Amino acid sequence: MIEDKVWLEDPSKFIIGSDEVGRGSFAGPICAAAVKINYSHLEFLINVKDSKKLSVKKREEIFSIVQEKNIDYSFKESSNTFIDQFGIKNANEKVLSESISDLYTGNEIVYVDHFKINDFKSISVVRGEDNCRAIALASIVAKVIRDNIMIKFSEKYPEYSFEKNKGYGTKDHREAISKHGLSKIHRKSFNLKPI
Repeated sequence: MIEDKVWLEDPSKFIIGSDEVGRGSFAGPICAAAVKINYSHLEFLINVKDSKKLSVKKREEIFSIVQEKNIDYSFKESSNTFIDQFGIKNANEKVLSESISDLYTGNEIVYVDHFKINDFKSISVVRGEDNCRAIALASIVAKVIRDNIMIKFSEKYPEYSFEKNKGYGTKDHREAISKHGLSKIHRKSFNLKPI
């Protein structure tokens, strides 16, 4: 992992990792989380890997550890209306930058998954979730919180099954769009093709 070389030289050095979730979703916000860790946190991060490779239960367990061990994190979201007005790229950059900004003091090394941020001397990492613990942990935090947001939306818009698809364009979701049209949280600027 990318942090190991840093911590060999300075175990106290803090690393910030940031990742987004919901970029390709048809509905709901795009979200990002940033986390700040150093070598002392390593024992708590044994099971951390790409959030997509973990079960819902395991992601929630890891997020609980983040909270219990007071690991610094920040979560930001940008609404579907912001995405429609300013575009997904700008919304993506906004949530990443804001999440990092909450934690950054100027002394940390900042890694971002596959997205170039001009601030914070940040380093874009290809396949960041596989190569950087901080990014993988940020992806888990972002996914757990965003999933819960979408589950909450499913109570207001039950016909779209957001609790299952989290806003992504599954067959059932597209069929629901075809039947019910778009809700207030759908991204109108996306080419949302119903079935």
